[in-house]
Amino acid sequence: MRICAGKIGAVLGLFVALSGMSAMAAEQQVTWIGEGAEGGAMTQKEERILAEQANHLGLLVEKLSAAKETEQIITVVGEGTDSSLVNVAYFKKNETGIWTEEFCVPGYCGYNGMSADKREGDRRTPTGTYSFVTAFGIRKDPGSQIAYKQLEEGDFWVDDSNSRYYNQMVNITETARDWDSAEELMRITPSYNYVLALDYNTTDRIPGKGSAIFLHGIHPEKTWTEGCIAIPEEQMKRLLQELKPDAKIVIMPSLPLAVTE
Repeated sequence: MRICAGKIGAVLGLFVALSGMSAMAAEQQVTWIGEGAEGGAMTQKEERILAEQANHLGLLVEKLSAAKETEQIITVVGEGTDSSLVNVAYFKKNETGIWTEEFCVPGYCGYNGMSADKREGDRRTPTGTYSFVTAFGIRKDPGSQIAYKQLEEGDFWVDDSNSRYYNQMVNITETARDWDSAEELMRITPSYNYVLALDYNTTDRIPGKGSAIFLHGIHPEKTWTEGCIAIPEEQMKRLLQELKPDAKIVIMPSLPLAVTE
């Protein structure tokens, strides 16, 4: 179900919360504005519950382990392990410590869905929590908060497990080719107009564990990726302009796991 496709869920959640009929936290009694509050300001607890009700996914963002490490989280929630359909939401923590949804959009993941045991060539997106190691794109830097490289002719991302440059960006004018397979980045348009590279297998670069896991723009003719996450270009550009280096992305195959992670 494409949860982020419209705002109906958020509006209904807000209405239910304000009506005092929310089923959240059954063990708690919550008094909302207008329900014995006589117009008084919401408490921080009430504001938090209202924010959780209003976000499209109904996520308890503060319960995610990543919430302890950053004030910006992107959540990618799938429609099952074997589906390429995802809902991608961007959350920020405000000055009072409340997590608020900035946007929620439909997107795509790997052709074969997601996996907790990602392997090179399996066309699946790895689950888990990740940071971003770099930003790049065919287009000029839109004002990225993360170090950004505008792509040039000759830029490749190597996905050959036997190469010494496995899971790295190289330029063939500077690097002797020792690979049989790599992505020619300038040719992957419009998907790579704006890109954020996840820190998946970028430190140890274990051969065969998977490479080139990115958050990038949607291709108009594809409803899947080779293992990346794809969202509309408008939201990609905004993320580049707003995300700080400590931002996190949390990828999970279904909403129940996202709620209880």
